[in-house]
Amino acid sequence: MAGESLLYSWIGVVLYFILIIAVTIKYYAKIKSLSDFIVAGRSLGLAVTWGTILATWYCSGTALGGAMMAYLYGLRGVIMDPIGSGLSVVIFGIFFVSTLRRLRYLTISDFFRTRYGPEMEIASAVVQILGYIGWLGGLLMAQSIVFEVLLGVNYEIGLYAATIFTAIYTALGGLLAVAILDFLRVFIFWIAVWILLAIGIANVGGLGALASLGSDAFSILPGKNFEYLGYVGFFGILYYIASWINQGLGSLSAQDLVQRALSAKDERTSRNASILAGVSYWIIGLTGGALIGLLGRIIVPNLEDPSMVMVAVAERVLPPALFGLFITGLLATIMSSSDSAALIPPSMFINNIFPYMTKREISEALKLRLVRLLTIISTIGALLIALYLPHLYFLTQMAWYLMLFVQAIPFIMGIYWKKANRIGAVAQMVFNIVAWIILGNYFYNQTNDVWAAFYMPGPLVLPIGFIIFIVVSVLTQKSHP
Repeated sequence: MAGESLLYSWIGVVLYFILIIAVTIKYYAKIKSLSDFIVAGRSLGLAVTWGTILATWYCSGTALGGAMMAYLYGLRGVIMDPIGSGLSVVIFGIFFVSTLRRLRYLTISDFFRTRYGPEMEIASAVVQILGYIGWLGGLLMAQSIVFEVLLGVNYEIGLYAATIFTAIYTALGGLLAVAILDFLRVFIFWIAVWILLAIGIANVGGLGALASLGSDAFSILPGKNFEYLGYVGFFGILYYIASWINQGLGSLSAQDLVQRALSAKDERTSRNASILAGVSYWIIGLTGGALIGLLGRIIVPNLEDPSMVMVAVAERVLPPALFGLFITGLLATIMSSSDSAALIPPSMFINNIFPYMTKREISEALKLRLVRLLTIISTIGALLIALYLPHLYFLTQMAWYLMLFVQAIPFIMGIYWKKANRIGAVAQMVFNIVAWIILGNYFYNQTNDVWAAFYMPGPLVLPIGFIIFIVVSVLTQKSHP
């Protein structure tokens, strides 16, 4: 990176870190209970609720990953994220959030305890704790890559500094400080990527250059012979359907989404903020990720590392000051997801697992001290797992996808079907997991692609799991109404 661009990048990053410290100090003293820490005391207005949902979901995977997938596959490559992810937020806002907000839960596992009993509560909490630890480890390493590649900091120094800083400000500020920061981060990165998009389009001679890529680059339908992401025929169809349902259904009951919706001051605010965030996510995800990836086909063709296409486009077209804004925005969007992921494992452990481990009631003050301590420990632990325990890290990535098989069907049916019961929920969970492992092994042997093995079983497993849920719930109504 040129010296002037590096200087402006550091100025932006330092100012951003000062902002984080100031917001954390301001809101630290306002957190008096576990409710304040986990759901911001259910006090957030429309703008902040909208901003925190949007910023949490718009992470480096949507920005850098979306640009890479569009660079390689066109808009087909971004069906899972942001198209499927945005769909999940909109569906959640229309059909589910009002019920959850009305019941004043702290976590989604509270819903499973109330609706199905402790087995589903613990299963939901364990799967999500593991899943978010895995996500957090990846995000922390992404922060360190920004420090090393774009800011010239030694990898290990950047890695541990980013981790400790994230752990401390998240533990002190809780969701209240994180939500305020999220609201501000949305605008930092939104402005940065739209400036990049506008200058990039001007650089290639206008929108006509994008149109010259051909209609196939903008299609979200499978290609010839049901081709999708390099697979054709039956495998292509499965992968295509899985890309819609993985996030579209699997994230409906994800704690990062539910937590922010539960933090709104009332049902109406929660519903409207969720719908607006889903629509905004489509807009920013497609314009601030996918379209920049398509521009990369023109500006930086034959790139050796497609995962860095957004950064390569920015380096090619932005002047130093605006490149500094872009780097600040990129780091901000990674951190917006990092602190969100850091909040969830300790919150769900203290709220949904710890009560089963102790026989006495503990005070709110003690719960708050414990959740803050665990936030620091679990954040550092997530990094160590990602760095030094690759097999365990891989299992945490599996746990993220298990959310779809463990809780998607019981969540949807638990809201809308009165006969849904504990036995049906447990039965479908056991079947889904076993079938997913068996089919995943088959698809891996056929493709030697671990992600195909993760995703392809979904369209086959879930319909059968749904039938099992219905049949078992009906047959066990008398014993478990």
